[in-house]
Amino acid sequence: METRDRIRSAFGEYLREHGRPPETVFAFCKLLDLPERDFFSQFASFDVLESDYWGHLVSSVVEAVEAGSEWKGFTARQRLLSFLYAFCEASLDCRSILLTRLGPLGPLAKPKFLKGFEQCFRDFTKEILEHGMSGGEIAERGRLASLYPDALYTHFRGVIDFHLKDHSLNYERTDAFIEKTVAVAFDLIRTQVVDSALDLARFLIPCRDGNSA
Repeated sequence: METRDRIRSAFGEYLREHGRPPETVFAFCKLLDLPERDFFSQFASFDVLESDYWGHLVSSVVEAVEAGSEWKGFTARQRLLSFLYAFCEASLDCRSILLTRLGPLGPLAKPKFLKGFEQCFRDFTKEILEHGMSGGEIAERGRLASLYPDALYTHFRGVIDFHLKDHSLNYERTDAFIEKTVAVAFDLIRTQVVDSALDLARFLIPCRDGNSA
């Protein structure tokens, strides 16, 4: 195992056991019988390491779903569903870490340690959105379309939050939540509902200000 992978794996085990990062790099390296130089040659700090750890979790799932034989034939909606189902399944291997690190946070929280996690997901959804727009599955709306990645990331965090609170057998409620919320999301970005809502908002704002004709 390469040094970078070894450090990342050991860091995950530490989080699983202690629910928090190590106190010092020195203490962590001592556990690994690893020179500090080797750690700092790969990661500048624990923040950078944890960002890499979470990013690697997302990228591993992305690689797995994209390697599937049916992936190329999937619609954008099917690709997102496939990823979300696969992520929740893979997360069972590190659920204790998710509970301690993400459990106390809400879906809108943006801790530094999730920087890599968010970036990997956004890179993935960029490809999904391009795929959907090229096939007419997703409406191209100029500046409004730039909000899609934000909405999908917030939804992703919402799925994780729901999953961590789900106590149903085999997490059946999470599966239903994913299916229903993705269906709503794609109904919105495929139709003119969003545009109509914005037009209505622009119409109502002058009325509230007392400037309507």
